[in-house]
Amino acid sequence: MPIKITLIVLFLASIWSTSLVAQNRDFSIFSKNETLELKQLLNRIETEEKRFLSTKVSKINSQLENGELSPAEAEELKMEAATESAANIEEAQELLIDWASFQKRKYNEVDFDQFEDYDSYLSIIDELGLSPSSFTFDLFEISSKKEVSQETLKHRDLPYSSRTSGAVFSSLSFNNAVLEGGSIDDTSFKFGGSRSFEIGYEWSTRVFKETNFLRLNYGVSVQFNGLKPKNNSVFVQNGEQTELQEFGFDLDKSKFRMDNLIVPVHLQFGSSKTTVLDNGNKRFSDHDFKVGLGGFAGINILNTQKLKYNDGRTDVKLRERDDFNTNNLLYGLSAYIGWENMAVFAQYNLNSIFSDNLTDLNNFQIGIRTHWD
Repeated sequence: MPIKITLIVLFLASIWSTSLVAQNRDFSIFSKNETLELKQLLNRIETEEKRFLSTKVSKINSQLENGELSPAEAEELKMEAATESAANIEEAQELLIDWASFQKRKYNEVDFDQFEDYDSYLSIIDELGLSPSSFTFDLFEISSKKEVSQETLKHRDLPYSSRTSGAVFSSLSFNNAVLEGGSIDDTSFKFGGSRSFEIGYEWSTRVFKETNFLRLNYGVSVQFNGLKPKNNSVFVQNGEQTELQEFGFDLDKSKFRMDNLIVPVHLQFGSSKTTVLDNGNKRFSDHDFKVGLGGFAGINILNTQKLKYNDGRTDVKLRERDDFNTNNLLYGLSAYIGWENMAVFAQYNLNSIFSDNLTDLNNFQIGIRTHWD
């Protein structure tokens, strides 16, 4: 009886699966060789699934002979196993044909060679990323998958490089200011002691689809510009004027800091490598050597003057936060030249630091900028 039931079950699965393969299969879009390879894979699915079913039925027979199952229970389990196998065959074959049809339409060819080293059709379905949740492979207690690459996309299927990417950036620079008509060599501020720090986030967009030599970079950052006056001087507000005056005591420290919110924008020219994929899409590497030209706009959000001195009796630390008649709107020019993630940059404020001074005082910076991917 067990042998007869087994033969009936296998025959049922064979008739069902064979009819599925024959139902309205349109192989006209494939070449002769592609059709042959596709049918071989379809037959492989059927053959392997029948073998899995045979293993399952043999286990049920063993349980029946050992008295663990009644004949009725064994027959019911065998019919369930046959139904599941037939469903697995149908769904796996449908998935494989859909995949092959998609490959043929998109690339005008179907790459079957990638499946040569797979020891089970289960591995093939899984490699295609198509394995349905209804499959019941665990019933057979087998381990059919080989180690496969964690890369889910084939090299040929990768899309174009993304037009836009983003990264955190920071900069550290010497900060100073020059009077209108003056020179960098003759400023009122210590060159080494006056520094600037900036940190922000910048997006970079490829301007043209087919080439990467030109990118538009734009972002937002917080900037801290410090000025240390020379000659024991401090900033003093005289009505609408803000000017440097000598302090009455010897200063251990005199620092004026401007905190700004900045929006930088640059056109970046650079060199990069281009890879053309099998599907015609292009992959672009990041710029190696690069040059950026542009500017910035922003607002001044806070001003702080810090003083340290001894008044003859005690050490004094004074922190003054005020408007100081600074310009609220900031704008200027900037440029950089660099390699990979590092660049040397220069920035010049077209706006004067103070709004109503008789002589304009313009901020400038020279320093290093770094991107953190």
